[in-house]
Amino acid sequence: MEKWLGASGLVLTLVLVWTVWDASRQEWERYQEAYYRLALQLAETGAHQEWARGLRREIKQIQLKGDGAVERCVTCHLAYDNPMFQDFPEPLRTHSSILESHPVERFGCVSCHGGEGRAVTTLEGHGEGEILAKPLLRGKYMQATCYHCHGVETLPAQATAAVVRGRQLVNRYFCLGCHKIDGEGGEEGPDLSTVGSHRSWQWLYAHTLRPQGVVAGSTMPVFALRRDEIQDISIYLMTLLETRDRLRYLPLLAKRVAEEMPSDKREVKPDPKELERRKRESGIEFEYDGKALFHGAGCVLCHAIGITGGEVGPTLTFIARKRDAENLERLLRDPEEILPGGKMPQLYLNDLQIQALVRYLSTRR
Repeated sequence: MEKWLGASGLVLTLVLVWTVWDASRQEWERYQEAYYRLALQLAETGAHQEWARGLRREIKQIQLKGDGAVERCVTCHLAYDNPMFQDFPEPLRTHSSILESHPVERFGCVSCHGGEGRAVTTLEGHGEGEILAKPLLRGKYMQATCYHCHGVETLPAQATAAVVRGRQLVNRYFCLGCHKIDGEGGEEGPDLSTVGSHRSWQWLYAHTLRPQGVVAGSTMPVFALRRDEIQDISIYLMTLLETRDRLRYLPLLAKRVAEEMPSDKREVKPDPKELERRKRESGIEFEYDGKALFHGAGCVLCHAIGITGGEVGPTLTFIARKRDAENLERLLRDPEEILPGGKMPQLYLNDLQIQALVRYLSTRR
């Protein structure tokens, strides 16, 4: 019995020692050990085996060209440029072919993926620790960073579709009735001109979904938005940056402009057909449905049509009997001109929005 107790105690001691030793190792050390072991197994030639045996466990970093910054993401993501690891899970996975046009040595990782490039733990590297950093961007959210450098004209439409759709939704739901963007809009809510520099995508998503759940006492209404619409709005808002953040992308923008400039100094008039093609492919054109705009943008909070809507403003069930299209357009463009001292706020509508609403309201007879 004593021998069994002694043996059990020895086993437990060894397990405890191993557990303490394993916990004392850094996270990146375990990733590197796994990578080196797999690299040796996948080696097909003697040279590959010799290379794999010579790898060392160490903090690895890349110093960006033309910049004093360093990024250490490759400490864990060792296989980013190794084609043998295309089918492995992250972080031991080969990066996509976009590195051919966006080399890590020049662009780094953070400019596209977000997070904190100097960190060496997953929690902090992904912007989820105590280090002040934006959370890691995944999936469609990376369209915001593509837009920062390329805009909507130099990429396929699907590469920035979420940004364009988010901007359309901001217009459709009259966000500028309460918020300002680049000097235009209302003053009821905070200015959103640089919100992308101060809020993460997680905060923007949560606040758009349930404003009062994030900011106690918020007067922002809960809109009938689908999850994918909230996502697109958040992506668009992430493109609204302060000057200091925009400056990070100036070298890339300047290079693109320089490549597109004509070799001579003469003014080159763009081909109208080419401009129309770009406009069509970029998906920038705004199209509004007047009924959806009226019900989705909060007009029903004050006005009723039929038995649906608020009681703050007059009922609009038969508004076309009282006001013609011209009068409706003037009212929507400048409420104070038509109704001096009235309660209707300036909604800062663009021409397409006004036209869509006028068409819809003109049918209410």
